[in-house]
Amino acid sequence: MFAVIEFLLFIIVFLGDTKYNLLCVSGIIMCGMIVVSVLLAMLFSFVKEKAAMRRAALRALGKHGLKVMVNDESARVAYKGIVKLFQGSYPVAEELLLKSLSMASVRQNQLFCVEWLVKLYEETENEARLLWAFRKAAEVAPDNPEVQSRLGHAYYADGKLENAEYCFEQALKYDPNHGYSYYSLSLIYMLRGEDDRALETLKKLETIQAGHPLVQAELATWYAMHDDEKSAEEHYDKAILCGYKEPEQLSKRMTALRMFNHAEEADGEDLPANYYRRIEKEEPQDTEEKDKDA
Repeated sequence: MFAVIEFLLFIIVFLGDTKYNLLCVSGIIMCGMIVVSVLLAMLFSFVKEKAAMRRAALRALGKHGLKVMVNDESARVAYKGIVKLFQGSYPVAEELLLKSLSMASVRQNQLFCVEWLVKLYEETENEARLLWAFRKAAEVAPDNPEVQSRLGHAYYADGKLENAEYCFEQALKYDPNHGYSYYSLSLIYMLRGEDDRALETLKKLETIQAGHPLVQAELATWYAMHDDEKSAEEHYDKAILCGYKEPEQLSKRMTALRMFNHAEEADGEDLPANYYRRIEKEEPQDTEEKDKDA
């Protein structure tokens, strides 16, 4: 760029009209300064962004992250992996984080690496590897209820209800008041048609989190499914008072359930999608006798 400017100056000075030489030189110098300023600004922005990524990666290592990196090689590798993750270099980030995981001997450090792998797989929407990371986290920290419930949710979303049930039960083993696990187990029981167990689980959950809107909404749904209009309305009102976010959807769900209970030709397709199951209504005995007589 500077060579071009010098060449233009040469042409102007030696070949141009001396009347306009000074003006042209000033213009060229000004243009050059603007170009240089823009380039410097771009360089500064690039360096600033890189520095911000590195500071964020360092903060991810904790309050004493710098000290940890000095004394722990696996931490240094994890730091590099996090930086690459922030930069969008996902394959390199995965390689570095997996390497750090294999080097880590302390459970806390292993779980740290797995958590960042979870972030990476969520960012890349890699469902298979994400499930692997959830399993690895549960393997590293089996007594962590949050880890177990997260794995349980992944199994539930994948339709593996038995695996999900086991994970939620493990979470409750280490935290008897883990509300999300009670809630999830009630959904599993409901889907399997184990209504009594679902109600029992929801009642336990209500003693723990009576003010949670989802708890009251599920109880309202359960009673609506079993044609107990009074109890359904009671828990529906509680759900609304507790701040349930989608009251119209809850109302439509309960209406659909009531229609299923009272419509003669209704089948499982009338139920909301989350509670769909094929329920065969029992026919009265006199109907069967009429059929025999016929």
